[in-house]
Amino acid sequence: MRNDERELPEEFDTVGLCRTCRHVKVIDSARGSTFYLCRLSETDPRFVKYPRLPVIQCAGYVAKKDEESKSIELP
Repeated sequence: MRNDERELPEEFDTVGLCRTCRHVKVIDSARGSTFYLCRLSETDPRFVKYPRLPVIQCAGYVAKKDEESKSIELP
């Protein structure tokens, strides 16, 4: 491993901060795809509806509380 590479959990590598953000809504499509909707986009134009993943830095990131992280909201 190079010095500039860090070992991250696999799920972080593919999704990033969105996985643990309070503002995310996880949407599973009928075709088997998973999308991460940023609810901040509904009220703040600085945020895109479906950010390009992985998100490694975000001004709106707020970690979920323990109770929120145990149950991912699905449509």
